[in-house]
Amino acid sequence: MPVLRNPRHEAFAQAIFNGIVGAKGGAPAQAEAYRRAGYHVSNANSARACASRLLTFANGIGERIEELQAEAAERAQESADKCVRELNELRRDAHSDKAYGAAVAAVMGKAKILNLVVDQHALVPAQDFSTANSMHEIGKRLLQSIGFTEPDDASIRAAIEANDSFIARLETIRDSAQALTIELKLQK
Repeated sequence: MPVLRNPRHEAFAQAIFNGIVGAKGGAPAQAEAYRRAGYHVSNANSARACASRLLTFANGIGERIEELQAEAAERAQESADKCVRELNELRRDAHSDKAYGAAVAAVMGKAKILNLVVDQHALVPAQDFSTANSMHEIGKRLLQSIGFTEPDDASIRAAIEANDSFIARLETIRDSAQALTIELKLQK
């Protein structure tokens, strides 16, 4: 359906749509839309009544609002589709360059756009490791930080082992970097 011929009807439909998108809705929003469309009324009750009559009896206004909603939904889908296409391209480029971290980031970005994953940071409160009194408590908090709310002892032991391996790997990276720095300094 094209733009309504009556400019006030079109303005009313646009204002109602904007009220819906703005999540206001209801009779007060309809009355405000009626006023924004250029209609003059003496009070709020009469604006609500006139807006309701216009929505009910004026030809094409309801259909125009539905059309505006469909167009907005289509634009939102096109935006998501465009982002997914771009992320797919970035993922392919990153993968071909063996930049796997970037490829994973592109896949995760795509999954978030498609609502396939939920950001865990929004669901799980941050853990405070500074008050942990034992490795058992650190293992428990590590698991809780990823959403495992009630870890058992075996899982906590496995988390401690994983943390120890992680720390050992970080230390290896540090030692390699420091050795390289010393070697470069000696070559100068």
